[in-house]
Amino acid sequence: MVASVDNSVLQNLGVSQTVAKKEDNLGQEQFLKLLTTQLQNQDPFKPLENGEFLGQIAQFSTVSGIQELQESFKSFASSLAPTQGLQASGLIGRDVLLASERLNINDQGLKGAFELPARASQVTVSVHGASGQLLDSFNLGPQDSGIKRYSWDGVLADGSRLPAGSYAVTVDAIVNNENIALQNFADAPVESITFGSGGNEINVNVRGLGSHSFSEILQIS
Repeated sequence: MVASVDNSVLQNLGVSQTVAKKEDNLGQEQFLKLLTTQLQNQDPFKPLENGEFLGQIAQFSTVSGIQELQESFKSFASSLAPTQGLQASGLIGRDVLLASERLNINDQGLKGAFELPARASQVTVSVHGASGQLLDSFNLGPQDSGIKRYSWDGVLADGSRLPAGSYAVTVDAIVNNENIALQNFADAPVESITFGSGGNEINVNVRGLGSHSFSEILQIS
């Protein structure tokens, strides 16, 4: 808890301006001691005006109240951490959507999602190789606005299957006769959860995507 003391108060006490610069902020005990000393040594013919006196106390009370409120919020946030951890543990094994330019293909293919700002007359998903070459694309047809999920079995046009691994995926849509690129989302299960520094931040470890903040999750299924 700190509060600034007006230079006039220090001057009345005979404290030099140089000393004041060394410690601009005072704690509650020092602040009250200075005020008490000032009252004891003030000129009886020029007492400290009530308005100035009350103003200094009000200033200190405001700073003290703000700090106490901040401490209360910190305590409240800390008390929520165990409850948040228990709730987050319920995500293990469930699929979540996370923004990602790459998707993992396994023996069941791949799963992803996108979010449309408005109805699209056509949506196309394209899968690219390591050097950026187009491996395959598929048309999802017209789609309404909102979050839409899709899946692909990983089988190419020649009947061969892409080997398991991570591939770049792009999503394009035609909205109001204009072609736009959409943010792609990976659809993958949560394998575990961890707590960040301080124990208040919750991170989810998603299969094939690593660790992500809980706030990055777009949707849970």
